[in-house]
Amino acid sequence: MKLTGLRVVDLSQFMPGPFLAANLADHGAQVIKIEPVSGDPTRGAPGTDGAFFAAINRGKRSIALDLKHPDGREVALKLMNEADVVIESSRPGVAARLGIDYATVSRTNPRLVYCALTAFGQHGPLSQLPAHDPVIQSLAGTLPRDSRGTPITTGPSLAALAGSLTALSAVLMALLRARETGQGDYIDISLFDAALTAQPYLSGPLLNAPDDQSQAAAEGDSGLALLNAYETADSKWLCLGGREHRFATNLLTPLGRPDLISDAIGPAGAGQARVRTFLTQIFLTRTLDEWLDWFEGRNISAAPVLSLAEALGHPHAHERAMIQRDPSGCNHVASPIHFRMEPALPPLAVPRLGEHSEVVLRSIGYGEERIAALVASGAVRGQCDETATVAQPAH
Repeated sequence: MKLTGLRVVDLSQFMPGPFLAANLADHGAQVIKIEPVSGDPTRGAPGTDGAFFAAINRGKRSIALDLKHPDGREVALKLMNEADVVIESSRPGVAARLGIDYATVSRTNPRLVYCALTAFGQHGPLSQLPAHDPVIQSLAGTLPRDSRGTPITTGPSLAALAGSLTALSAVLMALLRARETGQGDYIDISLFDAALTAQPYLSGPLLNAPDDQSQAAAEGDSGLALLNAYETADSKWLCLGGREHRFATNLLTPLGRPDLISDAIGPAGAGQARVRTFLTQIFLTRTLDEWLDWFEGRNISAAPVLSLAEALGHPHAHERAMIQRDPSGCNHVASPIHFRMEPALPPLAVPRLGEHSEVVLRSIGYGEERIAALVASGAVRGQCDETATVAQPAH
């Protein structure tokens, strides 16, 4: 697989860092997850029955260390000194206080790629603000609003996802450079920064709009009729997703309103309102299935609005092998990266807390007596028998 032989130490918690590390593990990297002796907080996330933890920590080895204990820190440093990549997500300054920061480790491991993912980055007036996704999105201007302008705090963790995938790109770029030069790098990833980049179709015009046009630029596509969702006769929803001239023509001409084509492809304003009013009324005259039959063969960008559960069960997701089952019977969303020559074979077994502590310690030269002493001191949490099974596609 593409990343076979890559050694990753994952010190991160919650979503962005573990999701990054899971993507690396899906494609062959050996990922050692260093957890506190109490465990990653997402192991007991309310209402998830462990499925959230499983989704972002599959395929890793778990070693449980007390990083405030000198012996626990010693083990962590030894693992980091043998790693190609370290991922951490503590608040700025914490890694340095623990003595596991980039400045410390890079002295003995100069080729190391060290990636720090935080809410607001390593510097700046917000850098010490504790925050999860809704707060980050609130400050980044990406939190969605309903039709009345009320902020919506439920939905995809856009900032976490954007930050994690930005970090994945950065890590791979740094690894390429380290392979050429032998010199690693420190990567400062801010989820706030990543969220700011997530709407270039709005931010570009807004940054460059004259003051008197800034509000229209900020609204972007919000008022465009052919980029909108409409209720159907059976109280379901249909979404239109393309406002190119051909889509407008293919929709409005057979509906008997070619006169609205110029409005539909024009700017936000009264013309768009006329098209929205017409489409709101016309889509209420048939059921969703009837409209989907009507759209067939017409080359119109349109689709039903599905729930996440419906999307996960869609035949297309299964045809793409996007749902896989681990040895315990838990289903996972698989890697979206599809290599033709070396497809991902994600090891979806989910580690128990400290399951691989002894195995990992032996792999870096610790003997049985020393391992027993580390466990007895509380620097290391003991392990369970290791399992290694590859998940199969769910059917």
